[in-house]
Amino acid sequence: MVKRAKLAAKKARKLLEGERVAAPAAAAQEGPAPPMHIQRKLTRKVKFLERVAATKLSASKGGVTKKKKKRPSVALTDLASLTASLNEAAAGLEGGGPQRRQFGRSVGTQRGRERVAAVEMQRLQQVLQHPQFVANPLAAVTSHLAATLPAAPPPPSTQAAKDPAQLRREKKKRRKERAAAGRAMADD
Repeated sequence: MVKRAKLAAKKARKLLEGERVAAPAAAAQEGPAPPMHIQRKLTRKVKFLERVAATKLSASKGGVTKKKKKRPSVALTDLASLTASLNEAAAGLEGGGPQRRQFGRSVGTQRGRERVAAVEMQRLQQVLQHPQFVANPLAAVTSHLAATLPAAPPPPSTQAAKDPAQLRREKKKRRKERAAAGRAMADD
């Protein structure tokens, strides 16, 4: 691809240079010169191909570097599961207090996001200072999850596999019923 672009740029450059140098001589030999809009178009193409060739060369020398995306903080996602117990403890200390914001709802504005960030930072500080968390963070998280998450649903009971012959008989019976219903509709 790069070689093609280089060759095309080189050919176009030679063509333009040849036209500039041989323009007076060629005018007498080949006839009228191409219109100016075609000449401008050709010069634009040559410049573009030169730029493409230059960027390809610089990219092949330096290599391609991808931008790294910012990832959310792991600390907030790991400790977010303790929010329910902290809410209960805070409600007990404050005596009810104002209603807390429901999680999972859209914030909407920058100011709202800043407020939520401030609340979350306070909550994180409470988690970090919680005696149970300070003693054993992993045990605190697991006990919190055990207390707050609903019990796992029982696995679906697998019905006793039916005999293939019995399945065929049932299927044949359903077909006959449908055909009988279809004939009854046609008779009406």
